[in-house]
Amino acid sequence: MKEPSTLPKRLFFIDNIRILLICLVILTHLAITYGAFGSWYYHEVSGVSVSAALLTLLTSLFQTFFMGFFFMIAAYFIPISLGRKGTRRFVHDRLVRLGVPLLIWVLLISPIFGYLVARSIEGFPGSFSNWYFIVQPTIHYLGLGPLWFVFSLLVFTLAFVVWSLLRGERRAPVRKPFPALPAILMFGLFLAAVSFAVRVLFPIGYEWNLFAIQIPYYPQYIALFIIGIVAAGNDWFVRVPPSTGKTCALLALLLVILQPLLLLTVNLPSGDISPLLGGLHWQAFAYAIWEQLTGILIIVGLLWGFRTRYDHQGPIASAAAADTYTVYIIHPLVLVPLTLGLQAVVLPPVPKFLAVSALAIPLCFIIAHLVRSIPGAKRIL
Repeated sequence: MKEPSTLPKRLFFIDNIRILLICLVILTHLAITYGAFGSWYYHEVSGVSVSAALLTLLTSLFQTFFMGFFFMIAAYFIPISLGRKGTRRFVHDRLVRLGVPLLIWVLLISPIFGYLVARSIEGFPGSFSNWYFIVQPTIHYLGLGPLWFVFSLLVFTLAFVVWSLLRGERRAPVRKPFPALPAILMFGLFLAAVSFAVRVLFPIGYEWNLFAIQIPYYPQYIALFIIGIVAAGNDWFVRVPPSTGKTCALLALLLVILQPLLLLTVNLPSGDISPLLGGLHWQAFAYAIWEQLTGILIIVGLLWGFRTRYDHQGPIASAAAADTYTVYIIHPLVLVPLTLGLQAVVLPPVPKFLAVSALAIPLCFIIAHLVRSIPGAKRIL
């Protein structure tokens, strides 16, 4: 398999985007803790309120792009790595870097962490063996938790390797220009249609418990992984035209401003937002259009904006970029004890969310850096 066009040795702006994205992951789970709609280990605030609506708007905005962008970035570096290392070494490295953390999480961390959470939050009275062999299999199955992303990325990566082997060696194609704005918008509308169709049967909030996979979001994840592969062969990450980047950023800002109007389409005071989440509802179709267009436009805008302004790093940003994968893996182990420890601090939900976020984000990076300093850890993390 021939290598795609040569990429720069280090794309600092992509590293910086990854730092931003992992911070959004932390913010999302803290927002859910303090009232936003979503699935997480610990909910300190629940029920219908203005603060819950504000935090849900925030998490739904992040959801439009952050995890899909993670898949896209990961895919972008796969073809050149596969071409350089060869199939056997590449697969071995991916199994070490993705598979080993998965096994450690599923076999060791998740059962212990899940048991401690069940004891301290849910008042589970049984023993660890009772939890591990009887309760957990009926609720969490494999206990992947947030490592659903690592599992999915491993599956996507191995699928691409198989496809590459079946396709065989081909001459490098002529580089295609970065997609024009109409093509970007059409892609967003296509994703919206597919997402809406999937959510007729699997509305937002549905989770395949065996793998902790939220199926309603997977059309975007799969599509952006594929786009990442295509982008690698055409160097699209470094070839966003300024006019396209600026226009996408402005359109994304407009859609973000319009986001609260979606809440006016449902009976918000009752807390029933189900028409937005899926099923044969026009609200679900409207939400899918807003969600996918917003997400795709934000991604293009961020690629252009970060390459233009943030294609450099100092020592702190460099260390943070190296730690992002570890932050993703360990952040539940930091956030849940931290929020439980601050439970007695009485603040309104939104100010408390902001205060805890300011503490949690640097704490996650510091702990991740310490974990990676353990001998041998950097080979996996």
